[in-house]
Amino acid sequence: MRAISTLILILFCLTARAQGEINVLTDLNSPFPPGCIALSLPDAPATDDNMLFDEDIAAPSVGSLSLDSIVRVTIWRVGCHDPGFSVVMVRLQAVDFPENSFVMVPRIFADAGVTDFPLHEGQLIPHPAIGLAGASSEVITTEGQTYMLAVNPTTISDPESFFLPEDYNDEFTVELFWGDFAPQAAPLGELFPIAAYDPAIDPTQFDTQILHGRMSGQYTFDGIPSTGLQLLVGEQSDDTNFIFAIFFTYLNGQPFWVVGTTGGEAPGFPQIELGMLRFTGGEFFGLGSGNFEQSDITIEEVGSIFIDPIDCDNLLVGYDFTPINGGSGVLDGQRFIDIAGYSCNPWN
Repeated sequence: MRAISTLILILFCLTARAQGEINVLTDLNSPFPPGCIALSLPDAPATDDNMLFDEDIAAPSVGSLSLDSIVRVTIWRVGCHDPGFSVVMVRLQAVDFPENSFVMVPRIFADAGVTDFPLHEGQLIPHPAIGLAGASSEVITTEGQTYMLAVNPTTISDPESFFLPEDYNDEFTVELFWGDFAPQAAPLGELFPIAAYDPAIDPTQFDTQILHGRMSGQYTFDGIPSTGLQLLVGEQSDDTNFIFAIFFTYLNGQPFWVVGTTGGEAPGFPQIELGMLRFTGGEFFGLGSGNFEQSDITIEEVGSIFIDPIDCDNLLVGYDFTPINGGSGVLDGQRFIDIAGYSCNPWN
């Protein structure tokens, strides 16, 4: 049955590539916010209550005629700060296998509820930052590795049967299928019924939402027209982060913008405070080069802002612009524009 499904899938993907459509093997729609897990993936569940599975199962090495290897499978959920969303973690570790052989990361299938034959193709994603590049066909290591479980919302056999975030966060079945690497030894996959997401026992990776690249974007504030915050969370080559923020508003009836930046932040910071600067003394760029020099520009400290993320698409902005009689307070910012099309939570 899986062999027929695999053949259909390959034919579909060849057709899709020829037509320039989505390749469902790699361009899967993760049923969780991409920014939910923002750093390296956790090595283990938070608590024993958070554990769904932790067991050794028999699996075939590549080309084997029998289940000659042992793989430890650990499965749990990690909550998201976006209400109602979670990420299923699957950790695979090669415990025992024949000399000069190896076990591959299996293909993944999933479906809503408890079922014997899941139909939705899935992916095990090894790193939060690489998008939807799955790990199928990679070797399972003796050190073990944790993956995020993504699931294709549609199937080839039944395109009208959708697998949506509400299915993912409810009870569903995941199948680990090694039949592509050892068809005689593993014609059927290993099934794992995944319990529904429970915020009481499935905690978030961090106590509070952290700032990360997916939160870059433009934020607006209810009731304050044509005013907003442009936020860029950058990742530098030395594994530090920087924040660049532009606050655009008005002063004495004229457009007014201030900018703040900081660098050298270790990844995983939950809040950031930025001193805000005002630049004056230049000329309109359209007048051409040579109209003003860098020395003509005056940089003035005008206050500060404090950015405190709530979830993928919302943050609090505390401000203190009393040096220019701008007052102080807290604003609730909502995402208005994504950066380069990268939505923090495309399901909202």
